[in-house]
Amino acid sequence: GAGTPDPGASAATAAAAGAVAADTTEPLTVIGFGSLLSERSARSTFPDLTDFRLARLRGFRRVFRHPAGVFFERGIVPESDRQQCSSLSVEPCEKASCVVAVMKLPGLDMAALQKREEEYDLVKTDFYNLDGEDEKSAGSGLMCLPLKDDSDFIRRWGEERFQVAYGQYGIKCIWNEEEHRNILPCPVYLRHCVLAAKKAGEVAENSFLDDTFLVDRKTSIRQYLEARPDIMDLQPPDNLKERYNG
Repeated sequence: GAGTPDPGASAATAAAAGAVAADTTEPLTVIGFGSLLSERSARSTFPDLTDFRLARLRGFRRVFRHPAGVFFERGIVPESDRQQCSSLSVEPCEKASCVVAVMKLPGLDMAALQKREEEYDLVKTDFYNLDGEDEKSAGSGLMCLPLKDDSDFIRRWGEERFQVAYGQYGIKCIWNEEEHRNILPCPVYLRHCVLAAKKAGEVAENSFLDDTFLVDRKTSIRQYLEARPDIMDLQPPDNLKERYNG
């Protein structure tokens, strides 16, 4: 890969993010890097969103590196390989960049957003215009970054919540790299993200394929899908067809 994750990077700005979000008169600005790349998909999650646009994130890359209990709950982790349960995150990586979506979420407060994104830290992050080499930030928004440690999850939400969201599916930890060194993307969710990126246009699609990596930080999603073309032919279960279709 092009650098190593800096697990301490989020702590410094977490307080700033909280301070910014405390002013509820101004809608929260949020940065989406996976299924939220498509405005259609973003609206299915946040119907009232405004100012949807694409932007560039500098100094970050996307990685499939942590399990999502909700994929087990919804029955979309393949029975034949329970390692295919990974969701998506971004992490600091020098010289990397990726295309993201930026949107405002009127009527949603910080507490509600934190609850929805419970395994992440919401960190205020700069984004840049999509075209050109403009050095000046085009704005900032809240972005989901990995918690520094699973103990942060327990401290924030409690042991009982961890058991409900993860433990009951045999998941012992969320962000421990050693434990998840063989993890792979959840196929239905990966297809959903690729379709969302495709709907967002060629620049977003190419960025998703080339600037997103497996947990090894070497294999791009484009390379992975070349080896696993079956993933794009998958159909979500009927009850999830609307939710997981880009």
